[in-house]
Amino acid sequence: MRVFFSVGERSASNYVYHIFKEVKEIEAWGITDERLESIGFRSIAKIEDLSVVGIAEALPKVPFVLRLYKKIEKLLPYMDVLVLCDAPAFNLPLLKRARGKVKKIIYFISPQVWAWKESRAKIIAQYVDHLIVLLPFEVEFYRRYANGRLKIHYVGHPLVDIVKPSQSRENFEKLVGTKEVIGLFPGSRWSEIKRHTHYIKQVFAELSKKRELYGVIPTFESFKDYIQEAFNGLPVRVLTHRDTPTPAYDVMSYSLISLIASGTAELEASLLMNPHLVFYRVNPLTYLLGKMLVKVKWVSLTNLILKRQTVPEIVQKDWKILYKYA
Repeated sequence: MRVFFSVGERSASNYVYHIFKEVKEIEAWGITDERLESIGFRSIAKIEDLSVVGIAEALPKVPFVLRLYKKIEKLLPYMDVLVLCDAPAFNLPLLKRARGKVKKIIYFISPQVWAWKESRAKIIAQYVDHLIVLLPFEVEFYRRYANGRLKIHYVGHPLVDIVKPSQSRENFEKLVGTKEVIGLFPGSRWSEIKRHTHYIKQVFAELSKKRELYGVIPTFESFKDYIQEAFNGLPVRVLTHRDTPTPAYDVMSYSLISLIASGTAELEASLLMNPHLVFYRVNPLTYLLGKMLVKVKWVSLTNLILKRQTVPEIVQKDWKILYKYA
């Protein structure tokens, strides 16, 4: 069986990796990263080439995306299944292009259309064969749009099984050389890394003046040099999968506190009972449009699931506000 995976986020890649790392019965193609390629996925594009947030940030990517759509459309007639993973800005236009070109379409990790652009649920119901949701309230939400053909499957959140440290506390402390660790998470996209690295650097620089702290930043190998250079002169260690199998989970498990860019990492920190603050910054135009369109009160998945604010959120604020909370 040939399966094409359209993966637009590192978090979705993490789920796909853990689900399919032992599966040998399929020939997997798709938009990938190094982890998916390590288990035999054939790549036609890289996740980091697609992964941006915001209208202003996405505009330079348009020519690349249009070329990629054409490339995927040529491949789809040779595929048995198309699996779309979240990333609605990329995957919903692909969904429309794919209908009739592939035998079956599965949407794994349904887009958060309940937060904004609810009309997208109609598109999913029209074109998708199987929708796999991770949050319990999503079942009833999508049932309002189901047309008798769409099958909705609630599977629970993969992170419940995935989120575990790979190191003991003793081994982790040997790895970083100290017990007093603060976790710094600028994000998993290149656009987030560029926007957030210097933001949290200022916060950490001030925190380290008050108390002897050691910052640890888990990231991907492709971002390591940029982050190390940005934090040059500060007591900070950058960890990648070359240092430990699960750098993010190890840091969350053993750090005193973490400063986390909004996203899946925030929910992972909650599952590991790591005290944390959530922050996020985008282009001002993107922020203004988001304020008008987004229906939910919070950006943190933990707050959304619990329906109350338990995790402090510092969105589009000066770094001094984040420092005050930290």
